[in-house]
Amino acid sequence: MKRFMILAAMLAGSAQAKDAMSPQLPQGYLPGEAALGIVSLLPPPPARNSPAEIADRYVYAVSASGVGGADWQAAIEQLSIRSPSFQKALGCAIGKTPGPATQKLLARAAADFVPPMNAAKAKFNRNRPFTTDKGKACDPDAADGVGEALGKAYPSGHSGIGWLWGLILADALPARAETIRAFGKATGDLRIACRVHWLSDVTHGRILGTAIYQKQAETDDFKADLAAAQAELAAAARVDCR
Repeated sequence: MKRFMILAAMLAGSAQAKDAMSPQLPQGYLPGEAALGIVSLLPPPPARNSPAEIADRYVYAVSASGVGGADWQAAIEQLSIRSPSFQKALGCAIGKTPGPATQKLLARAAADFVPPMNAAKAKFNRNRPFTTDKGKACDPDAADGVGEALGKAYPSGHSGIGWLWGLILADALPARAETIRAFGKATGDLRIACRVHWLSDVTHGRILGTAIYQKQAETDDFKADLAAAQAELAAAARVDCR
């Protein structure tokens, strides 16, 4: 998805990041084949009328009661993970302003997530929930009721990257691990509140993010970048979000 490609490029300081039509991902931690191979760990979306699919439809129906509410508004503010609102929420979760070393770590991690996410979306070809009933969604890219601009639903990119970053930043700042992981989880939950994802899109986005994190954590480059981010964050001034 182009939103994630642009963000990863921006965090990495790529000159191509200024060109929304041709964003270039930074180098990730995993070889291309290793990252794409993670797609095989994902099961297909829930089968029609299975318990999981019934839960998907129930949660989507219930989410209609939240239209215009606090989570709906928060989801609008965080439509893009490069929005000022999302970046502020990220900074408040870690209690620090991410510097260059931390941004590099997050960008390279996101670069590993995007290819398998796109491959999974293409493989499973699952439609967004609002395409079933033209239900209201908070994302303007859902306005056509088809969702072509958003792409396919499964797995959720927001939930996967939010959870991946939550796992990584919890390693970087163990004292704030609980708050950071709560932020990572909320990133996916807001996409349900926005009514652009099924529940299982979100849960399996987190599964994909976790699988990528586990493989990244085994690499020497990741360990080195994590250590650099830890040192940077330890020296950074605290962010007061009260």
